[in-house]
Amino acid sequence: MHPFYQTSNLSIEQVKDSNSETTIFEGASFEDETFEAKVSGYFFKNFLCINAEADPQKYYSGTERALKSGYDGVIVKLILEGYCDFSGDALSIRNGAGSLTILDMSQEVIGITPKIDTISLVIPRHILNKHIVNIESLHLQTLNQASVMTRLLVNHLTMLRKEAKSITQNEILDVSKLTIELVISALQNHIKTTDLSPTRLDNFLLFKIKEYICSNIQSADLNVADICTKYHISRAKLYRITEPLGGVASFIRKQRLHHAYRLMRSNEETKVQISTIAFQSGFRSLSNFSLLFKEEFGISPSESIQLNNTYKMVDLNNPNEQPMVNSLLISAWLNQVLL
Repeated sequence: MHPFYQTSNLSIEQVKDSNSETTIFEGASFEDETFEAKVSGYFFKNFLCINAEADPQKYYSGTERALKSGYDGVIVKLILEGYCDFSGDALSIRNGAGSLTILDMSQEVIGITPKIDTISLVIPRHILNKHIVNIESLHLQTLNQASVMTRLLVNHLTMLRKEAKSITQNEILDVSKLTIELVISALQNHIKTTDLSPTRLDNFLLFKIKEYICSNIQSADLNVADICTKYHISRAKLYRITEPLGGVASFIRKQRLHHAYRLMRSNEETKVQISTIAFQSGFRSLSNFSLLFKEEFGISPSESIQLNNTYKMVDLNNPNEQPMVNSLLISAWLNQVLL
């Protein structure tokens, strides 16, 4: 397969330009005006694989930036050479060669590195949510290198980089499936050996509640009382069980907003009625929807639709628009697998 993006050398100007509103990371800073990086990326069925060798740098990933650009998922980062100082959410860690770090793209993180060589998998959130209840709790977690599943995943990613160009179109689906299964197994093993997961019964019930909410997100009648009646539990127990989700009301609201966002990005019409999107996502009030949407994504519903229309007008064959094309291709891919 061919990389969707590849460069043997990035100038300092190109790196600074890459910190536009369509990139994952922002605020990169450099000690001087010399910066070199080799980057290549590959689209697989269910994830994006990015190989990067780069000079010392400092980067920042924030919630608003990630959601505004359309990226929402989890990064599994393997460091091959060098190290990275990660910090965020009152936690600071230093991970070196051979380590696997989990980064939730909806949460803030600062990374400071010397010259470094990494492999990163970008996996859409919903793919992992099917198998892991509280994926958000894995942010800034380092997988145990003594675990067999972690070592298998490290070896697999190393081989994936080596063989990427040799993988045929007929093999992409199988490779993608194998990679995702290894990631899920490694994450599940990590959860079992740490204090991250709730009790088994609550774990199962939380899965069922999440599934019920996501299946009925378009209904304006979906609420706390409805869920308590459905599963014969008290409000107090529902609030306790859904704490890993940030609370049931917050989770419902977030799911409604993300459902609306996906409807906007997938709509083929250039003139989209915001009110229709809002009501199809379970909101009764258009003004309330617009306010919450702006708080969640950093842009208004109309601005989101405008960005989507911009993508439709980009000439994919125009070399002058290639930087935008690269960013929009990733965003379009993520929207496709998230729907």
